[in-house]
Amino acid sequence: MTRAIGRRLRPLVAVVCVAPLMAEGVATALDGVAEIRLLPADLEDLTSLLRTLAPDAIVVDRDCRAARFHADESGVPLFVVPVEPTGVEVPSPERLRALIVASLLAAEVRA
Repeated sequence: MTRAIGRRLRPLVAVVCVAPLMAEGVATALDGVAEIRLLPADLEDLTSLLRTLAPDAIVVDRDCRAARFHADESGVPLFVVPVEPTGVEVPSPERLRALIVASLLAAEVRA
C-alpha cells in the first residue's frame, strides 16, 4: 500500500467528479472530518495526481478508470456516488460520511 510519508492531522479524501454539485455535497458531508481535494474527472494526468496526493479514500460520481486503478493499486476505499439515476440506491450525505469514516477507521486498525 502506497502512503504519503508522515501523518496527516485529518485523512485526505479525493473527490473525483464530473458534477461539481456532487463534490460540494461530499465536501459538506465530510466537513470537519477529512481534508477534501476536488478533482475534475477529465484531468489528463489524474492517475499521477492521485498517486502524488495519496488520498486515504476516493469518492467518484461515475466509473473512473484512474480512480479505480489508484484505489486498487494503493488499497484505499473507493466510493461511487452517482448523480444520474442508475437504479442503485445513493447514500444520503450522512450515510456517506459514516461509510467513509468507518472505512478510514478500519484502515487505521489494520495498519
